[in-house]
Amino acid sequence: MSKEIQQIIEKLNSFAPDEKAILATVIDVVGSGYRRPGARMLIDKNGYGIGTVSGGCLEADVLERAKKVLQTNTPTVITYDTTKDENSLFGLGMGCRGIVRILLEPIEKEKSLVRHFQDVVEDRTRLCIATMITSSRAVTGGRMFYSAEDYEEEFDFVNLPNDIEKLEDLKNDCRTFYKDNKTPEVRRYKIGDDDFEIFFENIIPPLELKLFGAGYDALPLVKFAKELGWRISVVDHRPAFANAERLPEADQIFAAKIQDLDDHFFEDENSVAVIMTHNYDRDREILPRLLKSEWLYVGALGPKKRTEKILAEVGETFSAEQLEKLHAPVGLDIGADTPEAIALSIVAEINAVLKNREGGFLRRRQGSIYGRNEQ
Repeated sequence: MSKEIQQIIEKLNSFAPDEKAILATVIDVVGSGYRRPGARMLIDKNGYGIGTVSGGCLEADVLERAKKVLQTNTPTVITYDTTKDENSLFGLGMGCRGIVRILLEPIEKEKSLVRHFQDVVEDRTRLCIATMITSSRAVTGGRMFYSAEDYEEEFDFVNLPNDIEKLEDLKNDCRTFYKDNKTPEVRRYKIGDDDFEIFFENIIPPLELKLFGAGYDALPLVKFAKELGWRISVVDHRPAFANAERLPEADQIFAAKIQDLDDHFFEDENSVAVIMTHNYDRDREILPRLLKSEWLYVGALGPKKRTEKILAEVGETFSAEQLEKLHAPVGLDIGADTPEAIALSIVAEINAVLKNREGGFLRRRQGSIYGRNEQ
């Protein structure tokens, strides 16, 4: 879950019971666009916005259109097309040439969408959302929510006709979209004479950084990770280091050794870990346990030979998959030589790994910088 969605939830939770705002969601991008499908912006009654739907060229017009949607209380989809005119509102001479569609809808803190977002954060469970975009008879903004935790699937329908709720093709697509954790996209369906479009997106819990070691160089890593909207759990056996006064931005702090942590701590699959204890014996206790977890990434501070020596001394056999997620030395090669620069290289590497990127120069990348072919 992006930081902007977390900020939107926080803002909506501060609303009075009858207070409304407009939620803008990018649902489709063909060609060039600064933000991708799933990007969101909340616009309150005073015109104050949280989040963005472009690089700044669309926001002013979106704000004006949001006022009308707030008055009519009717969701709508707006389209910006500059494929033929580079000097239009979207282009503004910046070279953006594409088609962007944005859903504008009234929202309040009691709306089902907000409740489901909150469940993702609190329960740390994934969610697939299928949103009605265009239809001759269904409500724009009607939704199907789908989750399948612990092999028990659950559908929740809001403002969708019964025949669409029962459409097996739609349900099966939602199951597949969820299972494969696909990136957002629009799909088309047909029932009788009704052609309609559904916007699919997967919402995952905020990434959690499990940080082992709370020394001086851990502090900027916590700050950078928090700026990205990640959750932070810090583990250090020294109470003088592992405390809220030193780590005010951490979500959880454990003044404990790794042996003192229960199994629940290691169950959250949407987690990454970084070891920076600067203590060889501690690292030898920590590293094997992390490699056995289901976490997505394990980074270890220090020279490569140091980590290789630890693995040799542990005397355990690790699978190729377990070793593949180990990054030691941790971080991208950016010449980092200060705690702040090292922290920057670490969060950049984690982001690159999770996005299946190499972390190289964008100017050398072939094709779209978003990892898909621009149309």
